[in-house]
Amino acid sequence: MNKYILNNLLFEWQNLLSLIVTDVPYLVDTCNLSDAISFFVSTRVQKVSVLDSNAQFIGVLDSVDVLQALQNRTTETLLTKDLVHQPQLIINEGDPLDSVFEIMLEQGIGQAVVITKEGQILGELFLTDVFNAIWKANLEINLFYSEVLELGNNGVLVIDTQGSTVFINRIAEEILGYKANQILGISIRKFFLNSKTYEVLKTGKPQLDGRLKLGEKTLKTNFTQIVLNGKILGAIAVFQDITELEAVTEKLNVTKKLKATLDSIIENSYEGIAVIDNEERVIIMNQFYLDLIGLSLNEVIGKHILDVSPTSGLPNTIKTGLVQMGEPWKIGSQNFMVMRAPIMQGGEIIGAIGKVLFKDMEIAKMFAKKVMRLEDDLKYYKDEILKIRNSQDAFEDIIGESDKITAAKTLAFIATRKSSTVLLLGESGTGKEVFAHAIHRGGSRKHGPFISINCAAVPEQLLESELFGYAEGAFTGARKGGKPGKFELANQGTIFLDEIGDMSFSMQAKLLRVIQEREIERVGGTHPIKVDVRLVAASNQDLYQMVIEQKFRLDLYYRLNVIAIELPALRERPEDLEPLIVALIKRLNVRLETSIEGVIPEALNLLMNYSWPGNVRELENVLERAMNISDEPLIRMEHLPSQLKKSIGNINPELEVKTLEQGLFIAERKLIMDALRQTKGNKVQAARTLGIHRSVLYKKLSRHNLLS
Repeated sequence: MNKYILNNLLFEWQNLLSLIVTDVPYLVDTCNLSDAISFFVSTRVQKVSVLDSNAQFIGVLDSVDVLQALQNRTTETLLTKDLVHQPQLIINEGDPLDSVFEIMLEQGIGQAVVITKEGQILGELFLTDVFNAIWKANLEINLFYSEVLELGNNGVLVIDTQGSTVFINRIAEEILGYKANQILGISIRKFFLNSKTYEVLKTGKPQLDGRLKLGEKTLKTNFTQIVLNGKILGAIAVFQDITELEAVTEKLNVTKKLKATLDSIIENSYEGIAVIDNEERVIIMNQFYLDLIGLSLNEVIGKHILDVSPTSGLPNTIKTGLVQMGEPWKIGSQNFMVMRAPIMQGGEIIGAIGKVLFKDMEIAKMFAKKVMRLEDDLKYYKDEILKIRNSQDAFEDIIGESDKITAAKTLAFIATRKSSTVLLLGESGTGKEVFAHAIHRGGSRKHGPFISINCAAVPEQLLESELFGYAEGAFTGARKGGKPGKFELANQGTIFLDEIGDMSFSMQAKLLRVIQEREIERVGGTHPIKVDVRLVAASNQDLYQMVIEQKFRLDLYYRLNVIAIELPALRERPEDLEPLIVALIKRLNVRLETSIEGVIPEALNLLMNYSWPGNVRELENVLERAMNISDEPLIRMEHLPSQLKKSIGNINPELEVKTLEQGLFIAERKLIMDALRQTKGNKVQAARTLGIHRSVLYKKLSRHNLLS
């Protein structure tokens, strides 16, 4: 019995009046038994209330007692008041009704007499009417609670003492991914594995304001027992999906850190710096510049640049888009040398930056090195401003949702958490450098440099100096002061060694020592230099097979193969082709300043059925060619390379082989593509497989549009 329902819906006399039966018959105490018998026969009731001459209730007359008197032949001398007795329960107006109802329920009293404070009968109360009222009130309360739980923003789930689900609201269904009819009556441990609800049920200790990971979702959680009158009825879980909130918070924190870094750089610079937006309003100005014009920061931010610095040339920079280097500028009696440049985004001018240096030659000499680094500083400022305006996810450039590319992205994301060596394996054009950039940008070294080098593109005799640098006088023509190598330039950042399988055995040994000792020695140098870099290597060859064939050092292979990520070929993830085409067109539109909207179905079918031996790089090249020659909003069949159409001639009857020359062309292309697949894009090995010289293969690749 729910005390709340009784207290609020029944235990008020005003509410009780609707349950009392007031139209009840009664007899006076001076009535003889013969009349009483007639009354019982006519009304067919078992009991009747008896009142005295003042209408005061004195008791109840039972039909059984009257019949007993009739059998004893005493009816003529007895009156109703002689046989009256007290009912099982009398309710006086003002009595505490909770106690009265408990007595009725516990003793099973079917009806009770209700009298006023003056002793007059008010009516009778029947237990069946009480039960009906309680049942109706309980339904209303349950309906009210259900509506409240459904209208909230939190997921709510309730289990009983056995751990079985007894309630789940709509929000909880959406968060957990189950419908109520799937889990009601099912143990919570079968579908909500990391929930603390069952643990709280057993320990009795609530777990409040927690965080819980559910797949890719983050939930804010509260778990507690449900206890009534000291009895444990179950446990309740209340949770809210805060995934988007946490993502926004993280991006906001990154933006705040970037802005703080930029502010520190600007304020600690030896130059006067001013930045305006595309409406020529001041958005950044450091103290150096403020001192020159004699104003405070509050007086200039948001104001038109000419209102605070009337001789400024920044508005003209926005209008012309031209970079001005070493321009003279005068404020009062002071002469300055200035640099002005537009800030670009997406091909549009979004603002301008100006830097001020003293024109005095003595001071100019002191700052000569800073002037030489002016362009680098400008690029850094522009990049930082663009980062603040548009924070980007590290892996957003990797398009695709297929199982293979998702597995590769997941492993790459895991690799960003530490600085272990990563080995990227896959055919040419599968995006190894894109993955390397994503791993760098997503890790703790993202603010450090990212340095890449293609080991196959650098002659073997120059590769050592490119990687490790050289000391002054190391060889004829060596730069004065020497030159740092890629490893030194990548200090505190990431170095990406592409095509590492083409590195000679001797260079492999030197690279192994650098990885082990974390130090390099310049060519011609005499002392080691400590370096702190993260190594990401890549190859389109099977390095393990090269180890077996003694073409690659086993010890270096083990050093590189810490986190190995296999990148799938494009033909292995055809479901990603269409979203890739859409994304590449969007990206190329920005770079080429075109407005291509898409691909017609016939051309899209051709692209979808091509095997793409050059993978994503070949796809991008084909689309770029089509977008360059198309003067329409859609790419059509005529915009695609003829070799592409010939390679899959069975798609269109018009592409069927009609001449011996066409047949030889298609057969040659197929043989070359097969050889490239077998060698995973390695053109040297493909030439050996085909039995032709490498230069001949390159000519044929050009002819068949397969160089990409």
